Amino acid sequence: MASFTDFKCPLGSDSSGFTEEVVEKVGLPFPEAYTYAEGIARIASTVREVEGSALCMVPFCHTVEAESYGGNIKLGTAKIGPRCEAPVFQDENDLLTLPDMDFEKGRLKASLEAVKILKSAGEAVGIQICGPLTTLNNLIDIGKLFKIWRKKPEVVETIIEKMRLQVLRYMEKSLEAGVDFIAFEDPVGGLNILGPKFFERQGQQFSKPFAEEALKLINKRLVLHLCPKTALQLVELGMAEWENYPLPEPMSYAQACLELRGSVDLVGSACIHNRNRILKDAQMKTLKLVI
Repeated sequence: MASFTDFKCPLGSDSSGFTEEVVEKVGLPFPEAYTYAEGIARIASTVREVEGSALCMVPFCHTVEAESYGGNIKLGTAKIGPRCEAPVFQDENDLLTLPDMDFEKGRLKASLEAVKILKSAGEAVGIQICGPLTTLNNLIDIGKLFKIWRKKPEVVETIIEKMRLQVLRYMEKSLEAGVDFIAFEDPVGGLNILGPKFFERQGQQFSKPFAEEALKLINKRLVLHLCPKTALQLVELGMAEWENYPLPEPMSYAQACLELRGSVDLVGSACIHNRNRILKDAQMKTLKLVI
């Protein structure tokens, strides 16, 4: 078994919600503003303005995919943000009824429409897409999931394969909407939660084939960001290698991802929630998949 290093998520990266300054500038009622395209676009552009960021990011939590799968989501408030309530799946039979994501309703549809609104306003736009384990964590108790995975691994593998195809479909829809950047996040799929055995298995069965197909789908139109937990997983399994790419000058991680479109395919050295961090050495750490 490979030896793995865990990436520690920055403090607050697992939370959603906004500062009083953002809420005041948005000037819309919450949580309703989370539910329609114009509201989502307004929130995203306001956050970009307040943070001084290079791009707008949508959506603002890890629950949009789970909602589309039928999850029980509480939208919360402006300061707390959407959260999963009681799990809707209890066992493997429930998991095997997992539907396809519906891109024509709910916050999934609204997020894609928000991308179009922001693009028409001249904004650079990124979309955050959750991986299967983070989404499953919003649908079933994670302890029950691991129990099923140990006793009936083929069930979980079947579900994750289905979700892999759905994530790729989400990426395709995002590209059609005109995104400039895609961030793949799967913090629940990290070493600290899965443990070495399942972490290695997830890298082999999901992360590598997903990254390969995602890059083919993107076809150099933009840079794909991987959650650093996933990036380290691929590197330590010998499936990817780090490379350094020189930048013309110091700039933020987000700006570098925009600047390197067409030249760089894959990154993942920083948490996407640290996207405004300045790369003072004018170097971008990039990933190259090992064929």
